[in-house]
Amino acid sequence: MSNAPLDDSGRTLVNLVRTTHPWTAADNAAGFVLRYLAPMRRILIQSLGSPAEADEALRKLLSHLVTAGFGKHRRGRLRDFLIKGIRSAAMNRISAMPGADAGAGAQQTSLDELTSDSKIWLAYWREGLLERAWRSLERQEHATPEMPFYSVLHCATAKPQSTPAMLVVQIASEFNLTLDEQAVQSTLITARGLFAQVLADEVAETLEAPSEDDVKEEIAILGLGKAFSGITVASNE
Repeated sequence: MSNAPLDDSGRTLVNLVRTTHPWTAADNAAGFVLRYLAPMRRILIQSLGSPAEADEALRKLLSHLVTAGFGKHRRGRLRDFLIKGIRSAAMNRISAMPGADAGAGAQQTSLDELTSDSKIWLAYWREGLLERAWRSLERQEHATPEMPFYSVLHCATAKPQSTPAMLVVQIASEFNLTLDEQAVQSTLITARGLFAQVLADEVAETLEAPSEDDVKEEIAILGLGKAFSGITVASNE
C-alpha cells in the first residue's frame, strides 16, 4: 500500500469519486448487500425486538435479492433502497407473528422509524460505513505490517488528546509496535488520509453515478465530515 498523496502544504489529498463501482453496477445484488448486513440487522432487531426474527427477515430479504436482484429499483442511494426492503421484510415478519393483530399498534412506532431519513437509520448506516473503513485499513496493515496505519490511527482516535510521545507508549502497549515520535507523526498523517479515502470510496459506492457534490452531500448528511478534517479534496474537474 502506497502513501497517500500530499498537496503543496503537506496535507493529504482525497479523491471523492475514485471508485468506479457504484452499487447500481453490481452484478450480484445479494452479494453486494451483504456488505451492509450489520446496520440492516441492528435496525431490524430494534423493530422486531428479537435477533431471531431479525435474522429471519434478513434471510427472506436476501433470498428475494438473489432471485430478483435490484430490478427496476437500481437507482438513487443504496440506503434508500435498503430501508424500503427492510421495512417490507419487517412488516412481513410482524404479520406472521402470533397475535400480530393485537400487537400491531405497539409495533407501528418502531416501523415508523424505518425511513431513509430517520435518525436511527442514518446513525446505524454511518456506523456501518465507518466500521467497513476501519476493517479495510486493518486488512491493509495485515498485508503490509511494516506500515502500521491502522494501529497508529486507532490509538490516536481512541485518545485524541494524546501527544506523539504518549502515542508511542500506547501503540507499544496495545499493538506491541516500537515507533519513535517522528514515525508516529508521519504515519498518522498518512493514515488519516488513507482512512478518509477509503471512507469516501465507501460513500461513493452507495450512490448512483456519484459526483463530487453527491459525495460531499452524503458525507454531510451522515455526519462524516470529521474524518475529512485537515484533508484536501482533489477535484476531478
